Parts: sequence; structure tokens; C-alpha cells
Amino acid sequence: MHFGDIALHFGDTPYTIGTSRTARVGRMDLVTLVPDPKLLRIRLAAPPAFTVRALDAVDGPTGLTTILDAAPVNLIVIDPADPRCAGRVKDVTGVLTHYDWIPCVVYTSLTASGISPLPQLMRGSLSALLLAGIDDSTTAIRDLILRLTADAVANLLLDALARPIERLPGPLVDAIRLLFAAPHRFPSVEDLASAASMSRRHVHRLVTDAGLTSPTQLLVTARVLRAYQMLRSGDITVQGAAHRLRIAPRILARHLRLTTSVRSSREMNRMAPTEVVTHCVRSLYRPPAALRLAVGDSSHLEREAPPGPPRPGHA
Repeated sequence: MHFGDIALHFGDTPYTIGTSRTARVGRMDLVTLVPDPKLLRIRLAAPPAFTVRALDAVDGPTGLTTILDAAPVNLIVIDPADPRCAGRVKDVTGVLTHYDWIPCVVYTSLTASGISPLPQLMRGSLSALLLAGIDDSTTAIRDLILRLTADAVANLLLDALARPIERLPGPLVDAIRLLFAAPHRFPSVEDLASAASMSRRHVHRLVTDAGLTSPTQLLVTARVLRAYQMLRSGDITVQGAAHRLRIAPRILARHLRLTTSVRSSREMNRMAPTEVVTHCVRSLYRPPAALRLAVGDSSHLEREAPPGPPRPGHA
């Protein structure tokens, strides 16, 4: 998924951020618990940017719970009639409820074992229903995958910043992907550093040397993008988004205001995804030193001070 080149102006100086075809951040993960015939149809239909992963069980070391906790999954597809899910609908619903920001598709047959669990599954994050032999053509599956992941605005941002991000070591790239997939799991930069198995100071040095503003701004941007996705649904407020992100509403409101200049959920809801991403790129990208000298100081180009202990409720 590519955002294309973004033309920015720092002072009177134009600067273009491009994308990279080799960036690891461009991949999308789709995990499944479906029988082999349905899995084959999904593999045939999945867009090239997607990696389809067939899981072995609801839980266990290679199960749904473990994978969702460890990887930035973009879409879940399950069949409640599959032997691995049969009799485990309550457990599956609990997992989907816990990871309710990840869209889930039920891909099943028009049978009692496939349809009867639907009311229970709807308590989780069920986003769509595919009926085998009725609406599961290759085109229909591909369109559904793209539609349900189209609001993953974070992928647009990560692709737009692919060049600076690909300068980072693999473990930190993976941690950043996980941050944008589940920002509520990262209350502070220490959590990002821990996910990368690095010290906070080392993460700060790597991020700024790569040309990004700071690890703190990565956390802020991840929260802004997830809040934007929530607010676009129209049935959630900034307070509700802050609750799901596990931060104070005033902190999220400040994040939104400083990053995008909007002051209300209505204003945010009216913004196009590309506009939000452009605001976030501006807040995250730090031009080379020579360019910073040419355009002078500004708040969005300053190098962050050496990191110190975070205050409660802050990154």
C-alpha cells in the first residue's frame, strides 16, 4: 500500500518524502482459522501486500491469542464451524472483544454449525459475513479485504515515511509496526523500547538519526491515527477514543490539536485520510541538519531533549 510522494515545505524550502518498494512496513497481516478450501480462496484473493497466515488453534503458542498479542494483525478471518473453533465460540468471542480494533470476518457455510454462533460472535469485533458458495468469489473476497483494511490509515503513514524508517534496525521497525497496530499497549516510550529489546536512550538516538522527530512523537502519532479511525465511525467521541487508548481525554485532545490543528471530533471526522497523514508526516519528519539550518528553527523541527522519566499519563 503506497501513499506516493509527499511534498512538504519547511519555511520556503520544498522537501519531498518518497516511498520505498522494499520497506518492511508495507506488509499487511491477515490471519485465519478456516478449513483448507476457504483458506485457498483467501490466498488466491488476497492483495499482494498481504501475508496470509493460517493458525493452528484458538490458543496455544501458534494460536489466535498468541499471534494477536505478538504481531500487528490487520484482519482476522474465522469459520465457527471449523473443528478448531467448534465448541470454542465463547473463547473466540472473548479474544475478538479484547482486540476489538482489528476487523474480523466470519467466512462460513449456510449451515446450523456455521450460522448459529453468529449472535454470540457479534459481541466481539465482527465486521462482515462471507457465505461460502454465495458471495465468496475471488473478487468479492479481495474487495472485502481492501474495504475492511482501508481505514488502516497508519499504513499510509508508515509507507510515506518508509525511507527514514527502513534505516532503523529490524526489531525497532517491528516494534513501531506493533505500536501503530495497538497504540493502547504503549503508554510510554519505555514500552516501545521494551518491545524492541533496547534502552529508551538507544531508541531515541536511532529514531532521530534516521530523520524522525522523536520516539515520543511516534507514540503521539499512533494515538492520533487510531483516534481518527474511531472518530470516523461517527458513534464515538474523543472521550470514548481516549478510554480505548487508555489515556486521559485532555491528553488525546491535545495530541489531536497539536498534530492536526483540529479542536473537535466533528472537524476530525471531516478530514480526508490523506490530509491527516500529511499532518502526521509533518509532525514526524525531521529534515537533515543542513536543511534545518536553511529554514531556521521551528517547533516541528526541533530535536527532542535527552529523554527523562515520563510523567504520569504522558508518553
